[in-house]
Order: sequence, then C-alpha cells, then structure tokens
Amino acid sequence: MKRALAATIFVIIIASIAATGCSSSQIPSCLEISPPDIHMTGEKTVIEKQIVGDYKELEKDAWIISSARTNVQRTKGAGPAVTGDEELFRAMKIREFHQSKLRTYKNEGAIGEANTGLVAYLNAAPYESDRDLKRLLMIFIEEENKARRAIFRRSLVKSGVATPDDAALAGFGRAFAEEQRALAKPNDWIQDARGAWTKKK
Repeated sequence: MKRALAATIFVIIIASIAATGCSSSQIPSCLEISPPDIHMTGEKTVIEKQIVGDYKELEKDAWIISSARTNVQRTKGAGPAVTGDEELFRAMKIREFHQSKLRTYKNEGAIGEANTGLVAYLNAAPYESDRDLKRLLMIFIEEENKARRAIFRRSLVKSGVATPDDAALAGFGRAFAEEQRALAKPNDWIQDARGAWTKKK
C-alpha cells in the first residue's frame, strides 16, 4: 500500500514537470537551487572578540568590591560581572580560572586562607617530597595572590581611595579574609585574626 502510494506521488511529480515544458536528459531545467545570501563583514561578533581578546566592556562605572562567590554566582551560567576596569576584570578572570585548582589544593591541605586575604602554603607531605610539584604549587599561589592584590587595589580605587596605601590594602585584605573564612568548607585550613591556623569544622 505504501509503495503504491509512493509510486503514484512520483508519477504525479514527473507528469507535472513534463507539463511545465522543462526538458533535460538528467535533471529538469526548471528546478533552481537558490542559496541564501551571505554577507561578509570585517566586524567581529562579541563572542569572537572575547575569544581573541579584543573584548571591550560596555559600562565605565560598574565595579565590584569582592571576588567572594555568593549564592547569586552559584546559579547556572552566572559569573562575575566586572565591567569598565580591565585590570580588575583580568584579576577576576584569573581567580575564576584558578577556582577548581584552588579547591583541589585546599582539599589536599596544601593551601589555606590566611588572615591577610591571601592564600598561604601549608607544609603538605606530597609537595615537600617533590621539588617540581612544590615549585608549580608556589607559582600557582603567587598568581592567585597577585590577582587578589589587584582586586583589593582596584576595588579601593573604585570606592574613592585615589592611591591606596599599605594600611588601606591590609584593611581590605582582612575584610576579604573574614569573607573567605565564612565561605570555607569543612576541613579547609583557615587562619584567624590572631594568626592561629585551624581546620574549619
């Protein structure tokens, strides 16, 4: 039944083509394929600009105080929204990139949150016995802390402190450290305000 129906439809199509006067030995000449118009421009899309590093933020006055992750940031697809300050944006992206590796180091007990707002190396056996492994960890700590210092400095500038001095940076770091202690997971190493290291319960 299905074959008979398909054959009937095929015969009707061939008859229609013949009735229109199209003639060709292989493909009827009245069939025409029209590809869609393609317009080439020299402009990059926003995504292309982000991929190749030519992305410019739209707003000049938007900024953030802290890089601490919140419930809002934990929603799917959400990330830090930093605009108008390339140094701050770059530091936030570095911290975002480091996030999973930082969590791994913390789970291993190799890194803790210091009371300065920076991360610190804790004597961990696997790293003490492998010089190359420890060197990579120390490079990671240096990059993470450099990004954090940039966030502290740029956030203070955005809040109206034209040239933050060491005291202002230290104060911001202490406030940031309090946030990190609050956000720490059980068994993470944290340093209290007096300098004592403990595992969070």
